[in-house]
Amino acid sequence: MILLDRKELLRKRKNINNREEKEKAIAQAVLPFLKGNVAMYNPIGSEVNILRFVDYKNSYFPVCLENYQMEFYKYSENQIQGAFQVMEPERICAIDPDALDVMIIPMVGFYHCQRVGYGKGYYDRYLERYAGLKIGIAFDEQALEPFLKKETDIDMDLVITPTQIIRNDENK
Repeated sequence: MILLDRKELLRKRKNINNREEKEKAIAQAVLPFLKGNVAMYNPIGSEVNILRFVDYKNSYFPVCLENYQMEFYKYSENQIQGAFQVMEPERICAIDPDALDVMIIPMVGFYHCQRVGYGKGYYDRYLERYAGLKIGIAFDEQALEPFLKKETDIDMDLVITPTQIIRNDENK
């Protein structure tokens, strides 16, 4: 088991080459799974950005709240800068987690379908209330050796990289 150094993982992700080509491959692999109401994210830093390749109409974006909580709101042209300098949609009416069919989730790293995030637990807390399809997206270079995960960490159903779709056999 490896010890996770998120700063090193973020540095490594920042230095990935041929990003646009790889992001396009990820977007093409994600498209068949986009059905119903889809939770996306506005990328920050070096996160995978598939938004320029995907124009999905029923999309919802996260808003970070107090106490490391998160809600999703319908995409709107009128966005405001929220927590962590992330652009967020207007907070008109949050969608119930049961009404979301698919979530596209950024990752700092991954092993099989285990996700490493930034460490604050925003997504894990939300995913506790969510029963739909969880898709983590990442570059192949973000793959890790087995690591000790926390009890609160929620696994992905799928992890999509530019070259593969990894399925979580435990969720069958």
